[in-house]
Amino acid sequence: MTPNALATFLFSIYEQFRVNYLRPGNCLHKEITAELRELAARSNGMIKEGEIGASTEKRGIHMATFGHGEKKILLWSQMHGDESTATLAIVDMLNYLVETEAREPWCTELLEQTTVHIIPMMNPDGAERFQRQTALGVDMNRDARMLMTPEGMLLREMQRRLGPGFGFNLHDQGVASVGTTRKVTALALLAPALDDKRTTPPVRLRAMRVGALIARTLSQFIGGHIATYDDAFEPRAFGDGMQSWGTSTLLIESGHWPDDPEKMFVRKLNFIALLTAIRCIGNGSYQDTEMDWYRQLLPNGKMMYDIIIRKVELHDGTGLWSGMADIGLMEEPPRQNRRPGEISTFVVQEIGDLSFHGALTEIEANGRRLRVGVLPLGKTLPLAFITDALQIHFDSP
Repeated sequence: MTPNALATFLFSIYEQFRVNYLRPGNCLHKEITAELRELAARSNGMIKEGEIGASTEKRGIHMATFGHGEKKILLWSQMHGDESTATLAIVDMLNYLVETEAREPWCTELLEQTTVHIIPMMNPDGAERFQRQTALGVDMNRDARMLMTPEGMLLREMQRRLGPGFGFNLHDQGVASVGTTRKVTALALLAPALDDKRTTPPVRLRAMRVGALIARTLSQFIGGHIATYDDAFEPRAFGDGMQSWGTSTLLIESGHWPDDPEKMFVRKLNFIALLTAIRCIGNGSYQDTEMDWYRQLLPNGKMMYDIIIRKVELHDGTGLWSGMADIGLMEEPPRQNRRPGEISTFVVQEIGDLSFHGALTEIEANGRRLRVGVLPLGKTLPLAFITDALQIHFDSP
């Protein structure tokens, strides 16, 4: 089966194997640990699971392993506690292997060719708080050099002990556009630099080739919605560190999709990308992908808002001036940081001509009048206040 055919197959069957009760709002240490143990117990030995260390607050950090091949792959997710999309996709991926007993020929070969180690939740203390940092207030993805956090020390230890040839550094990112287009970034890919000169030795080229494979296979579903991340060298970051330590590492940043507040479609894209990439690393076919699929990716841009309210008639209240404008809103805090039941609020980011910008959601005001100053720039407001001021109806996601 070709990589494109495999991705198409996975796209068609994904919903059957999604672990539906797990969502961003309950992607917490207790739930993920229990699910990992359950999957390992049902796998008839295919998946091995265990605690490899502990967080600052002594929550167990667990690793799941499958396969017995010579090509070693390490995946780690949720080193930022509020970035759960890939963690959920990993659980779906393991559930697929367990439910199908890896009966498909390509699955059998994957298990024979690779040994895959997965740490689904590197920062359980941050996950418990719905925050980026660890319990120490430290961004562990800036701890690859000093290794001051127990979580950072553990990740480095696993890389040393396991010696993976490939790594996947899995994150979520804010709302972004693909370059200067109005297309939202669904996924952003990066083979991080390993030095200031951004050289491309074989270890980085291999990661670029895997990125090219993912860009090519996913283009049939989300053509034009894949970007790349800034590749400035950051010696404190684990992706850059892994690359310099000899593990060909690809960063996958889960972006957004219109009308998908829980990022379920982006979760599906992770499931497809990871299984396809692991399979193609196993049989070596990732090397056949044209590098242009990676090199021609546009960078993350700033042409997207969470919401744009179109065609608002602004007036000064005197009858001397009025004009048509759009209003760009960004959710604050970002959706992945919002605790269950927390009311969403939005910052009025820009008022004016946003015809070149896109949004996850667009609301037509159809010329509703609004006095200048009622929605101050930089002000954080409940969405209901904003829509009430314009006398328009909108059901917030």
